[in-house]
Amino acid sequence: MTFHGFIFQKVSIMAKKSNHKWKPPKWLKDSVPSTAWFHDKEVDVYEGTTKVKGIRLWRENYRTILDLDQLQEILGKGSTSELTDDEIIEHVLREGQHKIPDLAKSIKMNGVRVPLVLSHSKDLLDGNRRFLACKHLLRKEDETDPKFTIVPVKCVDPKISDETKLKIIAEMNFLDPHKEKWPRDVRAKFAIQEFNTALKKLKNKDKAYDYVNYYLDVKPSVLKGWQSVSKMIDEYIKYVGREEDKKARQKAERFGRAKFHFFEEFHNKALIGRNAMQDSVLIVQSKKLLFKYILKQQLLSTTSIRDFASIVRYAPAKKHLEKANGTFTTAKAMYDDYAGPRKASQKILRFCQWLENLSRAEKESFSKVLKTRLHRAVLNFKK
Repeated sequence: MTFHGFIFQKVSIMAKKSNHKWKPPKWLKDSVPSTAWFHDKEVDVYEGTTKVKGIRLWRENYRTILDLDQLQEILGKGSTSELTDDEIIEHVLREGQHKIPDLAKSIKMNGVRVPLVLSHSKDLLDGNRRFLACKHLLRKEDETDPKFTIVPVKCVDPKISDETKLKIIAEMNFLDPHKEKWPRDVRAKFAIQEFNTALKKLKNKDKAYDYVNYYLDVKPSVLKGWQSVSKMIDEYIKYVGREEDKKARQKAERFGRAKFHFFEEFHNKALIGRNAMQDSVLIVQSKKLLFKYILKQQLLSTTSIRDFASIVRYAPAKKHLEKANGTFTTAKAMYDDYAGPRKASQKILRFCQWLENLSRAEKESFSKVLKTRLHRAVLNFKK
């Protein structure tokens, strides 16, 4: 047994004494039959170690799939399957979105402490960031260092079901106890995909929503919101496509992925809840204006999107936004001039209502100084 394998066995959870009905693959060294819990399902696994070089990058992992689409575009490849692991690693490091160098530094010092989850054929089911960090170190450091050339893994049954794979994905990327959640836009895309798959299978929307809620812990209300936001992003891409070329549409697609939270903020502030827009014509017009000012690069933060959701409801400000030379700054100033006094009036009204509802004992508890201040404030207000 290797030193690395001995250490791995020491930190493993309680292992079974007898083998499973299926045998561990030959590439798995120091294998120990065990089990692992994914979501609410206990799965038979073999724990052991393997060389990083032989592991295949999981191309369908939604943490990296957006990067792969972009890279395919940049390199002019026919499909993401034509991309090499080296090309992917270079792109991920260049984009700097997954903090691979920071993780690589930790692995160089301490090794991989959380096992990767692999299929029987050595495809990654979970652990792309750890794998990419090790691949990065293999290209930069001494390849004999076992801290990153050999990694602890959990190998699953060769006949594992799609539902169990989904449980593994959910456990590692959706559920709260795990640190490395997928970004919200990626979780949304994955959840929508699983809903569509479940809908084809179950032929019932409610059951499909329940399916996603059970496996991914995404409530139907949240998923429906994600579906609406995703549809809005598609509308934005089509809006850009009517006026711009293919390159601009591709840029709009990348923007929609990167700024999912912009569209979600507008959706939450303008299209749902007690103050949701009810007029279908206003909704269509507001979304087009949102797209227009995103393209004009005048909405650059979540705060500006939140403000826009209120501003577009005020007719004079909306009319200004519809002008060819309109600006978000001017529209916001118009809205602030209108909304400022209203907000002040509402605060005064709530204060008066609070005073009126006080009991006699509470009113008598006011000090003379406070009563004098209130009296002076009323006299100044009358002036």
